[in-house]
Amino acid sequence: MELRESTGLPISSEETTLRYSESEISVKDVLIHKVEDISNFLLENEWEGKEKDKEVFRIYRGVKKVEDKSLWDVMRFDFLIIQAGKLGDEYYKTSGYYRSFAGTGYRFSEIYQVVEGYSEFLLQQFGETHEKIKDAVMIRAQKFDVIVVPPSFGVSIINPSDQKTVLARIRADDAKEIKDDYERTKGDSYIRRDEGKWMYNENYHEIPNLRLEPPQNKWRSLKRGIPIYSIYVYKPRIFAPLLKPDPADYVI
Repeated sequence: MELRESTGLPISSEETTLRYSESEISVKDVLIHKVEDISNFLLENEWEGKEKDKEVFRIYRGVKKVEDKSLWDVMRFDFLIIQAGKLGDEYYKTSGYYRSFAGTGYRFSEIYQVVEGYSEFLLQQFGETHEKIKDAVMIRAQKFDVIVVPPSFGVSIINPSDQKTVLARIRADDAKEIKDDYERTKGDSYIRRDEGKWMYNENYHEIPNLRLEPPQNKWRSLKRGIPIYSIYVYKPRIFAPLLKPDPADYVI
């Protein structure tokens, strides 16, 4: 599938990969996450044989047009492909994570955009500990929708559809993913089930009601339908809060 319209880049998606010309597109590296890599983030994690070698999602990190290299010195643009499928009662998803701290004393934030398919974002904010969640938000996102992850929220992305989903992401290049807490609780505070149902993860001690919120398609002048890569190239100042995060810049 041609993704130029939704990404702003000369890229196409195939069954599990992206297709592009290395003379036009530079990619730092590609990380492939199989079932055995995310099993500790699932309630059911005993997988054997070929099942544990199945690919769940992959990340293309540091993607940019060759001619744009100088524009991405402190920021990073990535693509994620999440395959369709289920492991036990759970749909394929990314392993949940918080992000490392920026110089402001707050965690880094990040921005996603769906460029193919459908995704459900589960954001959660912990209180005294990771096991005591004080806010849980679910965002349903179609192609072109923008999802902004505030500094204080962790995130995982679920693909409950029968087709793969492809996502674009912008974050500070210094941002690191912190997964230990999610691994300890075997995933998020809520687990996505069939027919849009959600169940509590009993490894948590306190879980609030799950809030359904729309995508943040108008955050800081972002516009649905315009690739975030293109917006960054022409108006990088819009993304300044990703480098110096402050919760006051985010409402969810």
